This record gives sequence, C-alpha cells and structure tokens, in this order.
Amino acid sequence: MERPVAAVSEIFSLNTRLLLNCIVGVSDTHAAERVLPGTNSVAFIVAHVVDARYFVAKLLGRPIYNPLEVVLGDVQRMEDVTHLPTLFELRNMWLTVGKHLPDCLESASADLLAAPSPQAFPVGDGSLLGGIAFLAQHESYHIGQLALLRKALGYPPMSYEHSVPGEG
Repeated sequence: MERPVAAVSEIFSLNTRLLLNCIVGVSDTHAAERVLPGTNSVAFIVAHVVDARYFVAKLLGRPIYNPLEVVLGDVQRMEDVTHLPTLFELRNMWLTVGKHLPDCLESASADLLAAPSPQAFPVGDGSLLGGIAFLAQHESYHIGQLALLRKALGYPPMSYEHSVPGEG
C-alpha cells in the first residue's frame, strides 16, 4: 500500500524542477524588479518559497540550517527585507533543501503525519500531513506567480521539461 505522503512528495519533486525552470536565465536585476506596483519580486518569492521548504523539514523533525532565517525572520512583506541573496545563491539553497526534503518525507512515520499540526493552516485537515499538503499547494501557487512574472519580464515561458543543468 502506498503511503499517504507519496502524492505530496510528488508535488514537491515536481516543484523542485519547476522553480528552477522559472528562474533559469533571469538576471538579478530583473529578479529584484516589481513588475506591477504592490507585487512581489521574483527574488522575494523565491526566497519565501525556499524558506518555506526549510520550514517543512523542521515540521517533519529533520531541520537543517536555513541561511534565510536571518534575512527573512518574521518578515511578512517585501518592504521589510533589506537585502536578498542573489538568484544563484537562492538556487543553491533550493537545491540543498530540495535534496533533503524527500528523505524527510520518506522517513516520516504514519503516527507523525497523523499527529495534530503544531501550526494551524487554512485547510480542513488539522494533521501534520494536512499542513504539509497545504505547504505543497502554497509552493505551487508561488511557482505559478514566478512563471507569470518570468513572462512579464520578457523571458520565454516556464518549461515543464528537465531542462535545467545541475538541478540534481
């Protein structure tokens, strides 16, 4: 019987590739731009999603060092950030946590996944698995934003293909 976390793991796996495909070739200058007033930049969204992945590992009881913790802390808005890493640095963080996350998900026991989530999420399933499923959807939402911003900045559309060298 397949574990209930398998579908969520597949979404995270797909998103690992899609985020890389969203940022391939994007300059740091473009990544810092706000395409429309009141929107977030590519760099801010990438940092936010990378930070959220480190949070998933922590929720699963397998935290690793999160270099964005000092940058983002409890930041809620882009205006509160004074400096963001380069896209290359963010990409490397994404790859690091992306290699760690499958092990976190695979090693999570059924009891851990069924336990109440230590944080409330806006979903009906209050278990840790429900919270992690929400975070996978949250990540997908932001990847959609990145794909749109990529096009708005004049880059080719995001690809679903395995087209990014060194993605791991």
